[in-house]
Amino acid sequence: MTRPVSASILLLCAAAASAAKPNFVVFYADDLGYGDLGCYGHPMSDTPNVDKLASEGMKFANMYTSSPVCSPSRAGLLTGRYQTRSGVWPGVFVQYSQYGLPSNETTFASLLKTQGYQTAMVGKWHLGVGMNWEYIPTKHGFDSWTGIPYSHDMPDPNLCFYSPEGTPGLPCFPGTNPEPMHTTTPIYDEDMKMYRLTGQDSVQIPLFNGTADSMQIMQQPANLTTLDDWYNDAAVGFVKSAAKSGKPFLLYYAFQHTHHPDYAGRMFWNTTQRGMFGDSIKALDWSLGNVLDAVKESGVEDNTLVFFSSDNGPSLVRLQRGGNAGLLRCGKGTTWEGGQRVPGIIKWPGHVAAGVLTREVASTMDLFATMLQIVGVAPPSDRVYDSVDMSSFLFSADGKAAEGAAVRDYYFYLDKNIQGPENLNAIRWREWKVHYRTTGSHCPDDYFVPTCRGNYSSGILATPLLFNLHHDDGEHVPLDITQPMYKYIVDHITQLKVDFLASPGLFGPSQIHGTDLMSQPCCHASCKQGSDPTKLPQCCRTNPY
Repeated sequence: MTRPVSASILLLCAAAASAAKPNFVVFYADDLGYGDLGCYGHPMSDTPNVDKLASEGMKFANMYTSSPVCSPSRAGLLTGRYQTRSGVWPGVFVQYSQYGLPSNETTFASLLKTQGYQTAMVGKWHLGVGMNWEYIPTKHGFDSWTGIPYSHDMPDPNLCFYSPEGTPGLPCFPGTNPEPMHTTTPIYDEDMKMYRLTGQDSVQIPLFNGTADSMQIMQQPANLTTLDDWYNDAAVGFVKSAAKSGKPFLLYYAFQHTHHPDYAGRMFWNTTQRGMFGDSIKALDWSLGNVLDAVKESGVEDNTLVFFSSDNGPSLVRLQRGGNAGLLRCGKGTTWEGGQRVPGIIKWPGHVAAGVLTREVASTMDLFATMLQIVGVAPPSDRVYDSVDMSSFLFSADGKAAEGAAVRDYYFYLDKNIQGPENLNAIRWREWKVHYRTTGSHCPDDYFVPTCRGNYSSGILATPLLFNLHHDDGEHVPLDITQPMYKYIVDHITQLKVDFLASPGLFGPSQIHGTDLMSQPCCHASCKQGSDPTKLPQCCRTNPY
């Protein structure tokens, strides 16, 4: 059973009010698969800092995102609600989207600000910009933001890698050959680009930096070969400054890594045996380590809760330059386990047991309720939340919830391009998972697992598929649902489906449908005078390359 978020929080309000408010550091990787980290079993990934974080905290075996793609997953994390409720459906925001996360949505940042928290975001936002920048992070509870407003392939950049020759950088496309060659990693082909618009349409990737009162675009196009330095300096600087002030703080650090295309600066280019993808993970790990060092050196480590996860599974269409879902089936864009089950780690010295693996089912959405309960603040009561407080097992010595304690025992898998109730693809209840519809995505059409292929869709299954995820994480052996025991399980899960689809406000008005080329972010406001989008690509530039 699960307890409503508001009820859980109110029980601890009085106790929390008298306790010192903890700091929160939230790390969110991009397209990082369940099997991509050393601590999750990958032997060729250089991730010593993430691995150390796992050894000092609690590692999750069953952490899920609210969606198998970027924008909706981030909406779920920040609001504690399935993305359809806030209108972040179907699909993702692009550089010319008109809208974004609605202003009436409440993020954990905005709620923590009411409790005196300093709040900062660093990295990828991907929840809209707007004609007048009305959807950016500083409009949703963050005091400052340094970052790119969407994926760094919108459009595909020209330069991705440090150049030892002293030129601005080495190209992403058609590819850059490592020197010396560490691997046989293939170069990117032209047909692997996803969001390139014609030269008449698309502005280059912008790098935003500033506060609500002084936001500006510092680079357009953003220089990916120095982007890690920008992000690292902003995150470390905020932690040191906030800790020195003595006020509690929240840092939300959403990495561009390991989304396509891979990129690496001077310190990481051609340094790992896992090739360009490995270089990208190493850069992520480096910056994460620097932030955690800043927390420790500032004397606030014991009063800081650290959360690490990923927005969705790996993009298998990138082949060797994509990620790895480990033992799970498929990856990004699918509602197979590889699309939505991701790494998860929480550390809080003295509160969360170190070196423990929890097998309880959890979601990145659950960070919302857990944070609010710890701080003792209730969210607005005028909406439905899907976040479940994790305290029952998070603060136990063995990562297990006590018998009868509030836990998440079911989870709903919504299609990446959900159009309505028919796109509730699957449901997990305890160890059991039922698929009502399966699709492939972000995967080559000749991939060796046909159900993962981008051109695969089962439609609504005449006979649902049932798997026991405790026995079969890879979803290889569907069970015979004509057997009485299994029929009962499917019937029970189907009733959960009926109840969920009947919940109030499940589908808010879509914010993703509207597009306008004039909505693209531009470093020079004067470029938008005259409403001619064909002028934007050349006018909206701070750098010549």
